[in-house]
Amino acid sequence: MNEYLMLVLAGVVVFILAMIVWLLRQQQTLKQQFQLLEERVQRSNEDVAGLCSAAVAVDRRLAVNDSRLNSIVDQVNTQRQTTVTSVTPAEAIPASGYEDVIQKIRSGVGIEALVRDCGLTRDEAVLLMRLHGGSKRTGLG
Repeated sequence: MNEYLMLVLAGVVVFILAMIVWLLRQQQTLKQQFQLLEERVQRSNEDVAGLCSAAVAVDRRLAVNDSRLNSIVDQVNTQRQTTVTSVTPAEAIPASGYEDVIQKIRSGVGIEALVRDCGLTRDEAVLLMRLHGGSKRTGLG
């Protein structure tokens, strides 16, 4: 019976030693996988840090461009308001008022006087002079 017990005990010891060797190999494999995963996580963290830095740079550029755009919009609105509030030819001269301008042209008034006195633009004055004035009175030499 002692021999039988010794064989069983030897079998158990061999089994336990085999399990220990197998567990040690598994531990070694897990260590390698852990190191590999740790390196990947480190690289991912570096990538995320780079992306965050790039996002901050893009955000700064967008803020600068936004302020530039707002400045340009303000300038355009200011110019538009200036243009709208300035005297336009349609406001300066009612439809019946062109008859007065035409009479002034026929009486020999020059382009500069039309622009100054009637609120016309220079182009309008030139056009009206060509349409209603003689070639000698256009002032267009």
